[in-house]
Amino acid sequence: MTVFSEKLRRLPETIELASAHGAGDIAFALSQGKGRLAVAIASGGSVVTAEFFSRCRTTLQLGPTMVMTPMQFVLSMENWDGCDIWLFSAGANNPDIAAAFRVANASSCKSLQLMTVQSEGATTIVASNSPRAKVIVTPVADPKDGFLATHSMISMVTALLMASDLTTEQPQRGRLAEELRKRAEEVLSAPQSPDFDFQVGDTLFVLHDPQNAAAATLIETSLWETGIAPVQRTDFRNFAHGRHVWAAKHPETMYVLALTTAESGDVWKPIRAALPSQTRIQDAEFDHGGRLANAVSILWGLSFVQHLGNATSIDPGRPGRGAFAEAIYDNPALDTLSRDLTSSVRHKTSARMYFDPIDERSASLCSVGRERLLSLGGASFVGLALDYDGTVVPNDPREARLGPPPKAIMHELVRLVDDGIQVGFATGRGGSAGEKLRDALPKRIHRNVLMGYYNGAHIRTLDVDIAEDPPQRNPNIAEVTRWLTGSGLLRDGVEIKTRPIQVSIDCADVIDVERFADGLAACPQIVEGSVKVLRSHHSVDIVLASTSKLRVVEELARRSGDASKAVLGIGDSGSPLGNDRELLSGPHCLSVGSVCGASGGAWTLFGSKLRGPDALLRILQAARAKGCEMMIDLSALTLDQHS
Repeated sequence: MTVFSEKLRRLPETIELASAHGAGDIAFALSQGKGRLAVAIASGGSVVTAEFFSRCRTTLQLGPTMVMTPMQFVLSMENWDGCDIWLFSAGANNPDIAAAFRVANASSCKSLQLMTVQSEGATTIVASNSPRAKVIVTPVADPKDGFLATHSMISMVTALLMASDLTTEQPQRGRLAEELRKRAEEVLSAPQSPDFDFQVGDTLFVLHDPQNAAAATLIETSLWETGIAPVQRTDFRNFAHGRHVWAAKHPETMYVLALTTAESGDVWKPIRAALPSQTRIQDAEFDHGGRLANAVSILWGLSFVQHLGNATSIDPGRPGRGAFAEAIYDNPALDTLSRDLTSSVRHKTSARMYFDPIDERSASLCSVGRERLLSLGGASFVGLALDYDGTVVPNDPREARLGPPPKAIMHELVRLVDDGIQVGFATGRGGSAGEKLRDALPKRIHRNVLMGYYNGAHIRTLDVDIAEDPPQRNPNIAEVTRWLTGSGLLRDGVEIKTRPIQVSIDCADVIDVERFADGLAACPQIVEGSVKVLRSHHSVDIVLASTSKLRVVEELARRSGDASKAVLGIGDSGSPLGNDRELLSGPHCLSVGSVCGASGGAWTLFGSKLRGPDALLRILQAARAKGCEMMIDLSALTLDQHS
């Protein structure tokens, strides 16, 4: 008896244990996820469990499920906001599942479950100590799987089957458990099919109904993992789109296994009839493709792998592996990468993927992010230049944006000004920003606070009311206003906000946001380059070409007594057309909102986790003044850095 056959012989015991263990917690997690996207993460044999989980959710009409490997998940750069994440791992002890758990635990997912059979696995222990994660351990009759997943897979499949049953209106409970155990004994003790004629050197094609994906995945995974035979897996119709060429060139060494259901048999029959007569074919039908049928098909797949092993004299439970196997399996590279992919790096990487800049070919954002952080921690600043909307006050809701700035932020700014740090604001607003800040900050420091109104085009100290000291009107801005009035790009009745040196358009007043950018490009003043377009969260500003928020930075450095000194810029619109792009383009500047795709452009510290005024407050609280210069205490930021 082979190691693998001994493992299979005891599988009914594991089914009995898992059935009796209770699946109420799994059923609750399944039902709570109704209507949400679920992400099932697994590698190796556990992918079969993930595919079965997906089938369970589909049959229960709970919502779509994505099955991903740990590496796919780690490098996806999604934040998974509102999604359910399920991780499947027999031992929960390999570095890849550790990497996937780390990323999942740091994401914005709605719920996080780790399903395993090993309560002492490294990731199981970490997950057990996480307030966000739920650990589900299912029992096995044989704690060691051998080379291929057997008892761990069937234990988790059984638990998912029982849990799915509990979520229905009429659970079958013990009857279902008994039926599965009975079918397992029948399938695992059944002799080889009369159609079975697999030979050493054959290429196996697993053609399947998509409803049988779990069993097909099992066979494909098992054959590659054991080296029994090369294998190709696809559904019937995808096979018809070109993959049949193999049958034309190698019909004598092609073995086809067709996994059908009652519904898909008629799709398979004409393909079967058309294949060359030399091609050997075996059929297996699994009822209507439901949950029980899928569980049975997985058991059948294990039996089929056993027959293949017998035919090739390879024990699937001990196939023999290369001397390099442990070096590959135990390599912690993905786990290390998951640590380096901090919230800041993931946020930046997502922007690089979105904007796809042509000059970003080889820069490792992990390395760049690490170097920038080290540089920030060692830098001294004589001044602080802040955007206003989206940075000091939130962009949404509108009432908050137009209301007073947060007292906690004002408190920190007063502290810094009193310590001799130059503070200024570079805002797209006009006098309204000055009015709010004069009300929020003590009068004694107004002369020490710099204001760069209209995106830095009009610079005054806070004590100056620009209603009494307005900028000189520019004729190009008046021409832009006239052009916009007749452009047809704005809704009827919209009153264009025109200031002497800036035109501001509320995004809500635009008829078609996508068409607006192309239409605006035809404005004569934009074509000739006398004005340029800047964007924020809620508006589009058309300003003079010479306008720049960097003027505030330059003036703050000059006021410090040394124009060569560094000023820390903080804003929220760091995208390529954002009105903070220039302000945030320096090596030490920080975004609390959007970033561009260039590695040398805007970066955040907290990614999408902490934004706007909340992120700004955290940064200000970490600012330490010494003399007339300021440093950022990185340890006070509680960042998710490499550890």
